[in-house]
Amino acid sequence: MIQEKIETIENRWDILYEKYPNVYDEFAKVKKTPPLDLAKIFDFKNKIIVDVGAGTGLSTFPHSKYAKKVIGVEPQKEMIEIAKKELRKKRIKNIEFKKGSSSKIPLPKNSVDIVLAVTSASFYKEKNIKDFVKESKRILKKGGLIISVDIAPKWYGGELSPIILGKTRKDKKNDSEETRNRVFKKLGFKHKDIYQNQEYGSLKKIIKTYGFIFGQKAINYLKKHKKTNIKWKTRIYYKQI
Repeated sequence: MIQEKIETIENRWDILYEKYPNVYDEFAKVKKTPPLDLAKIFDFKNKIIVDVGAGTGLSTFPHSKYAKKVIGVEPQKEMIEIAKKELRKKRIKNIEFKKGSSSKIPLPKNSVDIVLAVTSASFYKEKNIKDFVKESKRILKKGGLIISVDIAPKWYGGELSPIILGKTRKDKKNDSEETRNRVFKKLGFKHKDIYQNQEYGSLKKIIKTYGFIFGQKAINYLKKHKKTNIKWKTRIYYKQI
């Protein structure tokens, strides 16, 4: 639920995470089809998984039915509060949430099988990605797996990227998708791409969530075309250690 009477935060994700965690949660809960089931791509059975940048737990909860244990690590206390509240409601025994970050994961050496990061907000700088990989290697057991899931290059905001960023689909100030792609490739990661469709169900809902985040140009386009769905290209980076 939006806490102030403003129509958009114009791509200010820092403001979104700190002041509008409920809007982020609502946006993240909008289902994408086909769903991204990482357990069908990688072996999650009986593994100890760390979900770095877990947010409100939406990327954490689905893996509990496969994994031995899932640990959600998140720096924002507002996000953790929502995640823990949902955990109490779901009564899942093999999940816990801890305060931490991608560069400082609060776990000992060689203690987990998989490190997972889904749309991590800190991966807009090369140093942040390298710190995440270094920290992941520290806590992973031999043969462990690092997985990072995010928007593919030139797909910020999904199919409305040209509306939000212009024809080049590039943000001159923060081209994080291209940065991720370049750095993960340099670090020896492989990748898989999938296309997904996100259906909001109504114009009101897509404006209050997607439009609120991605800006006035997106809102104007949604209103003009009465659009209630967004197509995305998702990229999965992975590397076995």
